[in-house]
Amino acid sequence: MVQRLTYYLLLTLLCISANVMFAQEQYQQKSSYSKIRSKSADSRVAEVQSKLNDAQKLFKKNPEKALDLVHDGLLIAIKENYLNEEAEAYGILGQFNFDLNEYSLSLKNYNKAIAIYTNLTNSSARKKSKSPSNFQRKLNQLFHPAGKAAELSNDLILGATYYRQYLNNVTSDNDIVKARTALGDISLKSNDLNTAETAYKTALKIEQKRDNKNGITILNLKLGELEKVKKNAPKAIEYFRNSQNTAIQINNDKLANQAFTNISRIHQEEKNIEEGIQINQEALNFNQERNNQSEASKNNIDIANFLLQQDKNEEAIGHLQNSVTIAEKTGDIVNQSKAFKALSEAYDKTGQESEAIKKYKEYQLLEDSLYNLRKTQLATQNKKGAMLENAQNKLSLLEKDKQLNEKTIEILQQERIIQEEFITQQRILTYSLLFGILILLITAFLVYRSNKAKNKANKLLILKSLRAQMNPHFIFNSLNSVNSFISKNDERAANRYLSDFSRLMRDVMENSQEDFIPLSKEIDILEVYLKLENHRFKDKFDYSFTVDKSINTEDSLIPPMLIQPYIENAVWHGLRYKEEKGFLKVDISQKGNDIVITIEDDGIGRKKSQEIKTENQKSQQSTGIKNIDSRLKIIEDIFKTKLDVTIEDTNKVQESGTIVTVKVYQENLTTNE
Repeated sequence: MVQRLTYYLLLTLLCISANVMFAQEQYQQKSSYSKIRSKSADSRVAEVQSKLNDAQKLFKKNPEKALDLVHDGLLIAIKENYLNEEAEAYGILGQFNFDLNEYSLSLKNYNKAIAIYTNLTNSSARKKSKSPSNFQRKLNQLFHPAGKAAELSNDLILGATYYRQYLNNVTSDNDIVKARTALGDISLKSNDLNTAETAYKTALKIEQKRDNKNGITILNLKLGELEKVKKNAPKAIEYFRNSQNTAIQINNDKLANQAFTNISRIHQEEKNIEEGIQINQEALNFNQERNNQSEASKNNIDIANFLLQQDKNEEAIGHLQNSVTIAEKTGDIVNQSKAFKALSEAYDKTGQESEAIKKYKEYQLLEDSLYNLRKTQLATQNKKGAMLENAQNKLSLLEKDKQLNEKTIEILQQERIIQEEFITQQRILTYSLLFGILILLITAFLVYRSNKAKNKANKLLILKSLRAQMNPHFIFNSLNSVNSFISKNDERAANRYLSDFSRLMRDVMENSQEDFIPLSKEIDILEVYLKLENHRFKDKFDYSFTVDKSINTEDSLIPPMLIQPYIENAVWHGLRYKEEKGFLKVDISQKGNDIVITIEDDGIGRKKSQEIKTENQKSQQSTGIKNIDSRLKIIEDIFKTKLDVTIEDTNKVQESGTIVTVKVYQENLTTNE
């Protein structure tokens, strides 16, 4: 009894040790595979970066194509979990949406990019990695454009938050002024005048200290706007005058005219007619000297409007006619339209009704032209909107894919944790054998029962998931082969067989939802399957597998797993029972537009195979062949096409060997895409 117990103990110890070694080797192989994948990942990352760079170069010429490139890159980044590239892609989408005036979409994409970079920064910081500074730098670059998108989307609170985050992470004077000015703008919109004033004045001091006249001009304009909101007209005019003088010094006519216009509007609101005429005359003289025709036309109109308020109609008409003359020369129909309208009012005041009617008609004609122009612009904008809607739909699909990928990754991580825990448990169990036979026996029994339950559950899961695609008979025998290799301690053979078997299972599951797949995918499956069967029965048969090179295997279609059951029959019912070594020939050729597959073996033949079957075997029908027959009928009914299958004896006299010919008509065949 003691000897038997000792024998069982040693046997258990050896089994557990072997199990631990096998699990460790399998784990090491997965680690090695991960390294290979990491090398491949570099090329995929480069592919994503290339698409994003090309999109940025192409955007101005072809925004639709640029958006497609970003989505292609984003799809790869999401599927492969390249978080850095995913965030970069969202940032580029935010920029594109902003440039297309779709500020809400822009903000949405910027928010996604910021969320990813924030997580990457925090995660890297926890791991004490060198990457946080890089991620933080990219994150900082997004705060300002995201704040602007939020501001233009009327989300002023979020915009201010982003601007403050940007300010807290910059050090250069340029960036500080940029952040302070943005905070001033959004505070002014929020009617937080004190905060706006502080932000503008702080930025102005920096610009004055480094004598940046362009920045001084802009900030004086903004402070003037602030004082105007505060109803402090004299102070506002003072700031606008400062801005105007500085702009003239640096020859910035655009900012100078903005200052002139702002002062004119204050005088108009304050009913200061003489001051309004004076500032506009000053602006007119300035623009005539600088040959700013469009601005000069506008100045004439503004002067005329002030003169009309003083009933100086004839003088006003003179300025308006000057405005029309300038506008006609420059093709400025906006100012021309305004001038005609004002002329109509001026002539009406002077009693020149015919001239008033004439100018009003000319005004209406120009307004019609402006209407058509605006209509064209609106159509263009609608087209852009449709394009962006389509792009957003694609993005929604990508996000759903990402959610699915995240769930898959979570499951894989859980499986890895379970595997690592299992290995640790086995090691502890092995070491425990040295310290107590009784504890080892109890633990070994529990582990054995646990493994048995796991193996049973895994087999049920495999049978359940692959029942509709693979012959359960083949799966059962394949698992038996693996068991045979393990029992012989041929772990490498078992690993190789398992590797090929898992590849076959993966390919079958990937194609399980398709009605038709490219012939190239079916060829890949058949090559792996033939390799598996030949590996199991290497003493029973050799085989050849040929494909006509003229066939376009990517465009030619075939129902998935159509050929495998016929090959399985040839191996299991023809070649396996042959005394000498047999030969299996699989040939794929093209006849017209159709694909012809021939499976020929020199086995014992159908008649002899039927004779040596047991009664139980005779009562069973090949599940694969039965499924194929059902599928062929469905294909004929739904897709209005057909697949011809003929089975004949190779040697009709001796009734030996079998040749199966499958003809796949390509008409009406399409993939699920």
